[in-house]
Amino acid sequence: MLKTIAIILTGAILFTGCAFVDQRVDLTYERTVNAKGGTGEVYIAKPKDNTGLSKKPSGEIIIGTVKNTYGMKTADVITSNDIGDWIVKALIQELSFAGYTVMPVIELPDDVPNGIDLTLLRVFVDQDVGFWTVGAISDIQFTVEIWKNGVKVKIINVMAKGDERSVMGSAETKGISLKKALQSAMQQAIPEIIKTLEY
Repeated sequence: MLKTIAIILTGAILFTGCAFVDQRVDLTYERTVNAKGGTGEVYIAKPKDNTGLSKKPSGEIIIGTVKNTYGMKTADVITSNDIGDWIVKALIQELSFAGYTVMPVIELPDDVPNGIDLTLLRVFVDQDVGFWTVGAISDIQFTVEIWKNGVKVKIINVMAKGDERSVMGSAETKGISLKKALQSAMQQAIPEIIKTLEY
């Protein structure tokens, strides 16, 4: 009897906190920069994706890891959202609020008066196993090429982190972490975009 109880307890300890099911995340954004001073039209091209992210057979993109209490990967964080569209929509929100008329296009026209070309480099959320809480650490990296009158005038390298913690390492926690990372990225990019386009 005691041996059976010991085996059950050992199994419970070993597998507590393990999650063998993929966590599905919805990529969301809330405006945070509140910049002003933009005028006229800005074209934003469909981003080039250099993240190297792989996909599930279902087509969902793998954007992170799920870990057990020992820090071992047990599943993936996945999304059915288009990552490029997620970042472009954030730019549209912020630049529209700043005063621009934003025009998303497949690629920039040769003589574009004001244009933005993005290259995605990294979008990933990793589970950080803590003692009392479980964290989600997000990393977003991309470059912004700014064009004026058909000429590339500036390149901005954006590197942003997001951090959110909870009792359980849930998909919701990871989604909030990714949103925070994108907000941080916009706080870096938007003022530089406006400064470059307007001066």
